[in-house]
Amino acid sequence: MTLEQKLKTNIYNDVRKMCREVGMYLNIEYDIDSLNIISELTWKKLQLFAKDLEAFQKHGKRSTVNADDVKLLVRNNDDLKALIENKIVEMATAKAEIKIGKRKRKSSPSGS
Repeated sequence: MTLEQKLKTNIYNDVRKMCREVGMYLNIEYDIDSLNIISELTWKKLQLFAKDLEAFQKHGKRSTVNADDVKLLVRNNDDLKALIENKIVEMATAKAEIKIGKRKRKSSPSGS
């Protein structure tokens, strides 16, 4: 089994599981054909996202996809854009707090 086949299988299984969990919560039952269609749509959308993110990263002359690439990806969906921007702020805040914590440990006296 190729890496792509393994990834696709994992995506299909995870999407089916999520649909069933959401279905239980919303009291909705999915037949297997609908689960397969939703899984295939998810797989195709993820492939498109990956291609777009790679294009943005290359256009930026970088070797890594960054948060700005993700923001660009969701630029047409206001709700997703707001969610991503909030997540970026949360991550930056957490990163800053970690740096501050490291600085405090380095500057505290070692003889205590």
